[in-house]
Order: sequence, then structure tokens, then C-alpha cells
Amino acid sequence: MLLTRIQKSAQRYPDAVAVQMKAGEGYLRLTYQDLLRQVASLAASLKELGIEKGDRAAVLSENRPEWMVAYLAVVAAGGVIVPLDAQLMAKEVELLLASAEAKAVFVSAACQGKLPRGSSITIVSFDPGYGRLFSDVQKAHPGAALPPSLGADVFAALLFTSGTTGDPKGVMLSQGNLASNVDSVVDLKIAGPGDNLLCLLPLHHAYPAMGCMLLPLSIGATVTILNSLKGPDILSCMKVTRVTAVIGVPQLFTGLRRALFDEIQKKPRIVQMLVRVLLGLNGLLRRYADINAGKVFFSAAHAAFGPRFRLFASGGARLEPDVQRDMTELGFTIIEGYGLSETSPACTFNQLKKQKAGSIGVPLPGVEVTIINPDENGRGELAVRGPNVMLGYYKKPHETAEALRDGWFFTGDLGYRDREGYFFITGRSKEMIVLPSGKKIFPEELEKVYKRIPAIKEFCLIESERGLEAAAVPDFEYLRKMNLPNSRETIAFQMEDLAKDLPPYQRIMGLKIFKGPLPVTNLGKLRRKKVRELYWKEGERIDKPVQAVHDDLLNDATMKKLLVCLGPYSAKKNIAPEDNLELDLGLDSLARVELIVSLESAFGVRLPDSFGAEVFTVSDAVKKLKALAMAEPVTGPGREQTAWSTLLSQEPAEEAAGPPALESGPFWKAFRFAAKNVLSFLFLVYGRLSVRGAENLPPNGPYLLAPNHLSLVDAPALIASISWNVLSQTFFLGTTVFFGGPVSSRMAGHIQVIPVDIDARLYRAMQMSAYVLRRGKILCVFPEGGRSRDGETKEFKKGVGILARELNIPVVPVAIQGTYEMLAAGKRFPRPTKVTVTFGKPFSPGGLDYDGIVKKLREEVVAMLEGRP
Repeated sequence: MLLTRIQKSAQRYPDAVAVQMKAGEGYLRLTYQDLLRQVASLAASLKELGIEKGDRAAVLSENRPEWMVAYLAVVAAGGVIVPLDAQLMAKEVELLLASAEAKAVFVSAACQGKLPRGSSITIVSFDPGYGRLFSDVQKAHPGAALPPSLGADVFAALLFTSGTTGDPKGVMLSQGNLASNVDSVVDLKIAGPGDNLLCLLPLHHAYPAMGCMLLPLSIGATVTILNSLKGPDILSCMKVTRVTAVIGVPQLFTGLRRALFDEIQKKPRIVQMLVRVLLGLNGLLRRYADINAGKVFFSAAHAAFGPRFRLFASGGARLEPDVQRDMTELGFTIIEGYGLSETSPACTFNQLKKQKAGSIGVPLPGVEVTIINPDENGRGELAVRGPNVMLGYYKKPHETAEALRDGWFFTGDLGYRDREGYFFITGRSKEMIVLPSGKKIFPEELEKVYKRIPAIKEFCLIESERGLEAAAVPDFEYLRKMNLPNSRETIAFQMEDLAKDLPPYQRIMGLKIFKGPLPVTNLGKLRRKKVRELYWKEGERIDKPVQAVHDDLLNDATMKKLLVCLGPYSAKKNIAPEDNLELDLGLDSLARVELIVSLESAFGVRLPDSFGAEVFTVSDAVKKLKALAMAEPVTGPGREQTAWSTLLSQEPAEEAAGPPALESGPFWKAFRFAAKNVLSFLFLVYGRLSVRGAENLPPNGPYLLAPNHLSLVDAPALIASISWNVLSQTFFLGTTVFFGGPVSSRMAGHIQVIPVDIDARLYRAMQMSAYVLRRGKILCVFPEGGRSRDGETKEFKKGVGILARELNIPVVPVAIQGTYEMLAAGKRFPRPTKVTVTFGKPFSPGGLDYDGIVKKLREEVVAMLEGRP
């Protein structure tokens, strides 16, 4: 049934190009005659692979013609196709194959490594080297005819709406579901036989499978596959192949609109004013006279898309109304539709001649859409009825019964219908998060993954323009047990480590830590709206009045001394015993060191090394101090500078393995020299390394090198960028995560790395840093204290300012670019990309205080990153 229209297309246009894909310098093309012959031959071969009617066969691959042939052949033979996301991790692939009970899988070379080893599943590979070769299987029955048409109720496709861990939900679509949706979209007359549709989206989604495969092949159009999202590649392909329509997601069109308007902003002011007038004029002409003058007014912009281009189609997520309006005024036609995997997928579409920005349009022919239980404003849940509605969820009768009621599919989306019958989405009753890229996230499932992190007690995903962000409540008991007082740094690092096994769109781009429990219902379910409200109250901190129950503790002599010592390090006025030193008082690792020195001075006793890691709250500190029976007068003003000058003047303690070796032995010196040359070669070839401002580096120390921190390859890039003379004098601060083991810590001493434990031993690292600097060496410090998770420069910490000020040594600002793209946080393997290292001019502390030095340093680094002098 589903292939009937495609057969007719092959009969009418046997020699027309059905599908083509960019391959090298040219294009691989299949005519309709070729396509149908390959589908029929493969369908006849499926029995030999053990695939009978009703059996599941998966396809795991990037877009390519073979993907379409496999999909259509399985459906034609009465099997069930299971399209899988090529970005899934190996564990997810194994879970979904098992859940679908797939008997075979069609796979590309790029995805072969994700298949479960030792499985009995039949593997058919599009590329040589693994399993049965697709071309051999496909050619086994060259003269075969296409199987007879099947009934509308035959199970045809199983689409998983989630691919994370847990219990995946599979949407069952029948031949009739898909065929009816094709017919409905065909009736809109959006495209015809002469069209060429550009396929940029992965075909495993229902939306591109319909728009870039089933629809165009049913009307005799051409599908052009391009596995690149780079602007120049897209424009080149559109011109060469004479594309007429692009099927995309809002993220693509938002970026396109931004690029077009950025070019306008570069024009002289008078030109910008003229453009605004023409935009408004064309908007009026299109709205009231159905005249599109934009192709004349903005001919240069239209020419970039090729001579035959006429249409953008947006789906998969909400298109912002201003994007639609701006593109329309520029003279482009961009239509938005709405649907879900459960509806095959399309339900509504904006009419070509009558569009409404922000609307999802009107129902497709043969499809009914209604609002269930509307409120006084007409807003309620959207429900859909029609032949496109799924059979149900695979082996999930309970979920099916919840979603399908009285013949209606309850979408879980909230919206309303205007007087002209156009529908608008206002929110979601279900918890699904749709990212700007169109990727759908089921929060509860992904939250379960992140809650595996032992330092996290509560966790809630938040949707933002950048992607996913998160609100987290630390597990303070675990942190106490592990002596990890810096909850935010601990959680962020563990999240980055976990993200290595997740697709990019499931990684967290922003994080906020909450001390108290997140809002929940009486049944313990997260009140997500309330969590979001709390999350976006940036910087708000309300000082609670001190409770009377703490009167005794507040009047305690030890507590009073502690409060005096805490005063300079926290902006909070009414400090309470239950306040967390990090989350309530804002003490970072350096402030803890300062506090410890202040307490030692105030109480006249040396605190144990573990004090900073064992104390989480004010009351913890009081109890610990009481146990040590301290009671000496408090020191006077000027404590901060006196504390650091005293601390940095002291030699590193012997129990801390003593001071670092200032000179390496012959073997390690040769090792470092060889490593420097290897890294220089690798970055020159793999990173096209560009070094600027090397003449600004003084030939001898002491001074500080202070670069921004984007990636684990920042230090290697810096090593590759400086001369051996400078490198031989340079020490690096390195986290104990990498240099804290029995072997790695010993090796660190030989390669001039000073291990830093920001939780418990930071003051020792500061002492060792001062030690090497006082002896004329160079020290490389990353002032941000950790890698950037989004490529943006974070705030600089005060440590570099303390060292520069107290030792009165210059600082060299360093700007590193390209390493985030090469190896972002969470990535396993670097990719080739251009890397630039720029050295600024050194500056001395002069009369600046710690914060002033750090502020000046960051300003200079950011200026170099932005290309400002």
C-alpha cells in the first residue's frame, strides 16, 4: 500500500533522478527505475536473511541512498523497519535492538562499532568489512518484482521516541498511517514532479522520513542528500543540483536569518535604512496583494540559493514568529507544520498562500484536530484523530490507553485555535523538552542518567536557548565522606565525565547548585515550573533572619570569633550556623585558604591540613574549632594581605613531598624536549597552529603565563607554541585528578607540573607556586580554574592576582582559540581544526590589588580573543 505511489512515479518518470547524494567531487545518482529495481531485489532477499512478514529490521546509518532502499524494501516485504539514530551510543543501540527484537540491522561503516558483539542478529553492511555486504544481498534477485500491495493495518515502522537509558517507548505505524499522511501532504500541492528537495536532517526521524523520502518519491520529485551542515557546502550543493526546497528545523532557519541580517548590519547606515523600508514594503505587498517583490529588492540574497529555489519547510520544533516574519519580508517562503511520530508525523500545516507567523497552521486534509477541555481562554490540550494516528506504543498497553482515548490521540501539547481555524501551541502538558535543533528530550529519563553521579541528590533539567541546563542539589553526606567541600566544581567535573557517553544534545550547558530541596508535589514529583522560576532568579540571595534556636550558638565565644574571621570573605550580613560556606557565603577554594590562615592567626593554633575539606557549614567550623580548644584574641585589620604574604613566604612543608625540583635530570629533560617537538609537529599538521606575539615573552623568569582554558589540549598547545628556552623554565599547575596518583604524582615532579587539589591542598599548591617563582622560574596558571563547558571565557579566579601582587612579578596574558572545537569537554577524540595562541604584552601589578590584576588580565585576554588591540 505504501509503495503504490512510488511505483506510479517509477512508471511515469523511469529515467528521472529519484535520489542523489554528494560523494567526493560528484554525485551518486539513482533513477526511479534503478531505485525500484533495487527495492524489489532486496525485498526478495529478505527471507534469506530470516526476515518474514512482521519481523523487525533496523537501519543504523547516516543518510544515504542505501538507507532509503533498505527502508522501502523492508516495508514492501511486510516487515517492520526500525530506524535508529546514528548518534546513539553503543549501549543505547543495544537496548533498542533488544527492545525491538530486531532480527537484522542495516549498518554503515561509521556505525558498525556501535553494534553489540556476540549477538545473533543478522548484520548487513552498506560498506565492506563487516557482516554481509549490502550490495551482494541487494543484487541476489535482480529480476524480482515488487511484492503485492499490503493492507492498511499492516505494521510497517517502529519509531523510538527516546533513545536514552531506561524503558524506551516505540511508536507503531502501519502502512495505512504512513500512506494516508503521504496522501494528505500531496493534496496540499506544496511540491511536484519537477521539484528537488534538499535532505539535511537524519532520516530516522519521522519528519524528514516523510518530507525527504516518502513524499518526494510519491510525486516523482528528486531528493538530494547532503551530509554536511556547513553553509558553503549547502549553498554550493543547492546551486549545482538546482534545489527547489529545503526541509529543515528552526535552528537552521534562525541561523540563516542571523547570517542574512548580519550582512545587512555591515552596510552603511543609509543602506540599512533603505533595507528596512523595503522589508516593510514587501511585507505589506505579500500580506495584502500576494506580490513577492523581495526577489527583486534582495536579489543578491536569493541568488545565493540557486536559480530554482522557492521554498523552506520548517518542523520538528517551534519556529520563532520573528524568524518567519523576517524571512517572509526578505522574499523567502517558509512554511511551518506540526506533528509527532505518533501521527506519522504531520497533523497541521500553514497554507502556502495564507500563513500566520507563530501558528502551526490548519489540519491536513483527512485529519481532525481539536482542543480538549478548553479553559475560559479556549486553551487546552491538542488531540488528533485520523488515519495517520499510530497503532499504539510497542508492547506498552498502559501508555497506549493513556494516549489513545475514544479514537483521539492526546498530544500532550497545550494550545488554542483562532477564529480562522489556525492552531497555536502555547506549552506542553507533557514533560518533553524540544531543543532548538529539533531534538526531543524526555527529562525523567535523562535525569536518571545524571542522577547516577554520586555527588548529586536531586536534579532537574531546564530548557534554554543554549540547550539543556540543570538545577542540582548536592548530596552533602557523600561530599563529606569524600572530603569534597566544593560541590559545584565536583558536580560539574563528574557531569563532564559522564557526558562522554552521551550524544552532544544531551549534555548540560549550564548548571546552578541549590542547597535546599527542589519543589515537589505531595507525591514527590518535581514541580518543574517552580524549579524553572527558581533557576532563572539569577543572583538572588535572601538573607533569612537568624532563628532563636541558634541563640546559644550565636552567643558562644568560638562562634563570635569565627564570625569576625568570616566577615571579610562573605557579603552575607546575617550569617547563620546552618549556612553552607560555599553555597550561602560564597567562599571559593582561595577564600577557604584565606579563612584558614585567618583562623590560625585568630586562635593561635595551626589547623590540620584536612580542615578545609572537612568543614561544610558554619556550625561544622565551630564544632571543629571547639574540638581543638582554641581561644586566642582575634587579629586586627589588614588580615588578607598579611595572611597571603605570610603564607607565600613559607617553604612548602616536607610532609607535602617538599618543594618541587627546579631542574630535571638528563633523561627527563630529553623526554620533555622530545615531547615538545612532537607536540609542535602535531599541532602544526593537525591544528594548523598559528602563534602570535611570541616576541612579548620575556626570555627569563620570573613571570606568570595566564591563558584562558577551553580544553584538555590547551597545555599541549601552549607547550607547542613557546621556545625550548622558555619551556625549560616553565612549570604548570595541574589538577590532582590527573596528577594525584602514586605514579602520576611522581612523574609530575619530573615534568615540572605542580599538582593542585582545590578541595584540600590548595594552599600547598600556592606555596609551591611561590617557591618556583621566587627562584626565577615561569609558572603557567589557568585563571578560570577549569575548562569552559560552552566555549565562553569564564570569570578568572583570584589566585593569579595573589601570586602576582605578593611576589611583585609580571603577568603575560595568553589567548587560546580553536582548542574547544578540537576537543570540547566531554569529547573523547580530538578533531583537526585551526588553533591560534596569542601572547599579550606582560604587565606588572603596580598599584593594583588582587581583583584589579585579575580584572585587567581577563580584559586583555578577552580583547585578544575578539581581535581587539
